[in-house]
Amino acid sequence: MAEARIVRLSEQVADQIAAGEVVERPGSVVKELLENALDAGATRIQVDIDDGGTRRIRVRDNGRGISEDQFVLAFERHATSKIRCLDDLDTVGSYGFRGEALPAIASVSKITARTRTEADVAGHMLRLEGGVVAERQDTGCPVGMDIEVSDLFFNTPARLKFLKRASTEASHVSEALVRLAACRPDISFKMTSQGRKTRDLLKVERLEERVAAMFPGEPLMLAEGKEAGIEVKAILGAPDRARAGAGSLYTYVAGRFIRDKTLLRAVTQAFGGTLDHGHYPIGLIELDPPKGSIDVNVHPQKIEVRFADPQAVYRAVNRVIGEMVARDSWVLGQTEPSVSTEARHGFAPKASAYRPSGRLVPPPPRPQSEVPRIDPPNARIETQPTHRIEPSREQGRFERLDYLGQAQGLFLLFETEDALVIMDQHAAHERITYERLREAVLKGAIPSQRLLVPHAVVMGPQDAEGMMDLQAELNRLGLDISRSGSDRISIHAVPAALTHASPDRLLADMVLALQSGRSDSSGETDEAVLAKMACHGSIRGGRVLSRPEVDALLQQMDQVDFAAHCPHGRPVIVEFPWQEIRRRLGRT
Repeated sequence: MAEARIVRLSEQVADQIAAGEVVERPGSVVKELLENALDAGATRIQVDIDDGGTRRIRVRDNGRGISEDQFVLAFERHATSKIRCLDDLDTVGSYGFRGEALPAIASVSKITARTRTEADVAGHMLRLEGGVVAERQDTGCPVGMDIEVSDLFFNTPARLKFLKRASTEASHVSEALVRLAACRPDISFKMTSQGRKTRDLLKVERLEERVAAMFPGEPLMLAEGKEAGIEVKAILGAPDRARAGAGSLYTYVAGRFIRDKTLLRAVTQAFGGTLDHGHYPIGLIELDPPKGSIDVNVHPQKIEVRFADPQAVYRAVNRVIGEMVARDSWVLGQTEPSVSTEARHGFAPKASAYRPSGRLVPPPPRPQSEVPRIDPPNARIETQPTHRIEPSREQGRFERLDYLGQAQGLFLLFETEDALVIMDQHAAHERITYERLREAVLKGAIPSQRLLVPHAVVMGPQDAEGMMDLQAELNRLGLDISRSGSDRISIHAVPAALTHASPDRLLADMVLALQSGRSDSSGETDEAVLAKMACHGSIRGGRVLSRPEVDALLQQMDQVDFAAHCPHGRPVIVEFPWQEIRRRLGRT
């Protein structure tokens, strides 16, 4: 074969290839144009699209605009007003800085742009096709930028065929707008699709108001803190309202929307095992790290950053969010020192106590008091014959609930001045059992209780071999096993807190959780296994509890973190306001 000759690509082809890194779909175009509008100081932005943005995208803003002598230059590659040298990237405060967005968009579409600055008497119009200037002239227009992108990918049909249907592309455009609008409450964003209004986010005073507008009806809590110079602000929903995937969790670094695995892992760890695997809370997290501690020049679309100290980021996020979640601020008006009107509407005062991070986070020290113990299912429950409350001890928020009775052998009923409260007795005891197991792991290992007679479990040879690979981990968690044949395992001891659990079912669930967690961090694996164990060691539905047992349960609930959610993330209690009950019964 003849040697292929090396040739220099035409500027037009090079531009179209480079455009592929920046412009994937209409949503990418909108993102870049919105960032330009924000960098230009706009306070009002309007987005209009047709056919999902493939036929037409129009973005109008009231920013500073571009002067006539720089208008054409703005559409040339590597032309930018944001930086002058490489060192500027360490402190860049703008969304854009590469000088690639406008020329990339122009190279694969037809553009008509109008702009005017405050100093100009007349505006200026520029029309481009495939990146080539086709027309320019003066025109009348308000201060700011009005840019219309039509026939996207008209000259690269191979890329056009990879786009989805119009409704899907429109949803991507809407998401691009929301990602920028979420952390900019000072800006008004509006969007229409096919002439119909789809987004209308008005300018508001506080970030909390913007996030509440994005998630109407959702209870949200606010936490703020600073560690190692990293400021963290989190506005998040309750764990039982978490959603699959991180699509509804908006994460920002220095005002820039990003996706980062370290940050997401810190969030799931901070929720103390109350989130199902692969689920994340709704809401927003905003980080403000020290200047020069991040590299934003990592990804062409600028959705990734590189942290100088990722572990410091992990610790800061884990600590600030962890201390809020530990207080279960979403339920029973858990604010400090008392329920406020603000908390009733979904926001509580910021967290202030320090919560360390780590593989498994130890609970903060608590005052010691004698509390009746609730034992596992079917065991005799030992309670103290004396009065429930010692005069010298202050009651906790659960202990202050007025007990009404039990329903269906599943739920405990209480009342407060404001609401009827229903508690899932199994979920509540499951949280207590989980915390006991967790404390034991932190001390090194879970105490075990030897069985009078070893319990044999018959299985396939391959399964038996796989279980023996986990022998050390199971032993640390209180389950002592040995190989007693090619196709069987013998259980010699079980965790002391789970002596009434079925040994073979306990073994199966623990092994499954350990195997599933092998791709996760060790902390997440422990949480998953302990949650399974806690389920086996807790009182079941249908168990009738005596009043001393209920009192014991409430006292212990006040002594654990994350008390309002079971280890699987389900709510332990729900509240029904008396006002709503009266209204529905016609007693308003």
